[in-house]
Amino acid sequence: MPRWIPAFLIVLSILPGSLSAQPAEESPLLTEPKTPEATFDAVVLMLDLNRPNLANRYLNTLMAGNPDDATILKMRDKHGPGVFLALANDRRFQPQSLQLLKKMNAAFRAFAFDPTRIDGLIANLNGDARDQQLAMQQLRETGAIAVPRMLEVISQTESAKEKETMIIALTRMGKGTIPALLGALESPADNVRSVAVETLGWVGDRDTVSWLWYPAFGPDESTAVRQAAQRAVARLLRGDSRNTNEITPFGAVAELSRLARDHFRFEYEWKVDAAGEVELWSWDLAANNLNAWKVNEQTASLIVGSRFARQAMRMAPERSDLQAQYLALRLAFETHVAGWDKPVPTGPGTAHNLALRAGPELSLEVLSQSLKNPSPAAALASLRVLSQIGSRSHLNTSGGQSSPIMAALNYPDFRVQFAAATTILQFDPEGPFRGSSQIVSILSRAINDTGSKAALAIDPNGDRAVTTAAWLTQMGYEPQSATTGMDGFREASSRGDISLIAIHAACIRWGLTQTIANLRADARTAGIPIIVYGPESIQANVERIADRYPMIGYAPDGEQSFAIYVNQFLARRKTPPETDEQRNERIGAAGFWFAHIASGRRSDTFDIRSAENVLFEAVNLPQVGENGIIALGSIATASAQERLQELAIASDRDTSIRESATLQLGFHIQKHGVLVDRARVLEIQASWQAATDPDLKSALAAVIGTFQPKKVEVDRLLETLPEATIPTP
Repeated sequence: MPRWIPAFLIVLSILPGSLSAQPAEESPLLTEPKTPEATFDAVVLMLDLNRPNLANRYLNTLMAGNPDDATILKMRDKHGPGVFLALANDRRFQPQSLQLLKKMNAAFRAFAFDPTRIDGLIANLNGDARDQQLAMQQLRETGAIAVPRMLEVISQTESAKEKETMIIALTRMGKGTIPALLGALESPADNVRSVAVETLGWVGDRDTVSWLWYPAFGPDESTAVRQAAQRAVARLLRGDSRNTNEITPFGAVAELSRLARDHFRFEYEWKVDAAGEVELWSWDLAANNLNAWKVNEQTASLIVGSRFARQAMRMAPERSDLQAQYLALRLAFETHVAGWDKPVPTGPGTAHNLALRAGPELSLEVLSQSLKNPSPAAALASLRVLSQIGSRSHLNTSGGQSSPIMAALNYPDFRVQFAAATTILQFDPEGPFRGSSQIVSILSRAINDTGSKAALAIDPNGDRAVTTAAWLTQMGYEPQSATTGMDGFREASSRGDISLIAIHAACIRWGLTQTIANLRADARTAGIPIIVYGPESIQANVERIADRYPMIGYAPDGEQSFAIYVNQFLARRKTPPETDEQRNERIGAAGFWFAHIASGRRSDTFDIRSAENVLFEAVNLPQVGENGIIALGSIATASAQERLQELAIASDRDTSIRESATLQLGFHIQKHGVLVDRARVLEIQASWQAATDPDLKSALAAVIGTFQPKKVEVDRLLETLPEATIPTP
């Protein structure tokens, strides 16, 4: 039975309904509601009666009327906020239910944030017992929204009693104030920070301690803040604020760095609203007050992670790993805020410019951490810095560890691979080195890149592996499969396009844990997200493995649930797809670098013979064109000369392409001799005779000259020249 029945309703005996089965079912109401409030009463009643079709109908009617804030607040007061949330979480009523929840939250926030109202409640805290009780109840209901004004009053009052009253009120408001109090720790005012840490000592828990380490021991904190924070930590960890002698900063730096790393990996579990956003409190420096913003999880983690990393760095100055961690988070943050489809911010005040000034060793450490954790945004940004200030020496092995730039060639994000390859090319290394052939393959792949992505399924059961591959196909991947952990590792480590690995819990040769350990230990596979799928009974074990290795997730063994879990897992760590414009720019860059290799003696360092087919096909691409022809001209093979000849005589091609190919053909013959057969030579001569463009005709004539014609042929050619005549004006 419903919780309530308005007087104007007559409820009949009703069978459960269905949104799809009865789209036009008759309403049990005696009269249709005439006001927004009555319409929402009907929505709630239909929910109680399990009549979703009718609930949806009345909800649509309500939203079509666009109720104002005052009406929505009356609805909230009558039914409570829970029914709004329940509607929003029920897919049957979306998107209207989500819009209603958003309107309700905005209306309540405007009402609750009204300074006049909050000031009245604060004033009543000093009234009689009844006023105090009512004010306290309303402040508790208002929650974190009231905290900024309360802190402002505390910072301005000179009355110790009034300050004490405010602190007591804040503590009695409960844990709902914690997010706002954490944001208040950034206030430039010592007295505000002192009150925030003192209150957190009463309402917080052990998780809150992480936020108090720096106020308790930060080198630039005031004595008042440090003492208040140490008392708060003592109360939370030792149960008594007087036990401050037991509180030391030992382990604090490691804890702050660990938290920063969790946020860097996007592994922190944020509480999100129905729209998937985080309410993040911070100090608004422009307005000089505490405020809250709605941001996505990645933005929240990059902001909070940067804060923890900065605190760790300040508590342990001159530690290069902490400096690199902070810079990595800031580089990732600036890339994220600018947008992946925009250039990375540069210029004064940016992390990029700071990295340039800090020298290459710090950026190498940033790159190393970005590959291990991993963060493609920070990896790309650090490679961009290294391409400007690095040198050939940074490709060498150091301390038994390979260069992070070389390791980035195997990172499971092609954007990072290409950035690493072009960084190495910027260094212009002398002579072949381990990995030089890989750079050529990356450039080749860049020219052929269509934006597709591959996923690998490792499953000992062949039929199940086929099924999993089908699921991956439906999710937009090109599936690959392996029946053992060892084979899966070989497949993943030998390719550069695997962007997801799905491993069944019953993995064999190696087992699950060993397979994951090896995948994470190898630089070529360390950054590939891994999903372990299987029965729900293995989820706890997967979570334990995820505590040891980054980017490990669990998915149930079922088509629909598998896709849902995988998408949720990847949504927290995937980067936005590239735009066509970005891909076209990279294709053009690859063509440039091939031409760059072809000049000088760089082809001795980078053997581009394997790219011959790619370059020949890429001549048709406007981004490559002439650069591809130049690169073809440097390949010392008969097939390369034949392809240049094909381009030179192709009457259906653009004249500029033919001319470039003809010039390169002449250079190729000069350097390597005539490698084409007699028939192709005759085709060149025929093309020369048919050519009408003077520049093309001259280029073809130069090629004919490289064939070293016989004296009889030269005599015949000379006969074709017109006789010398007296020039006329």
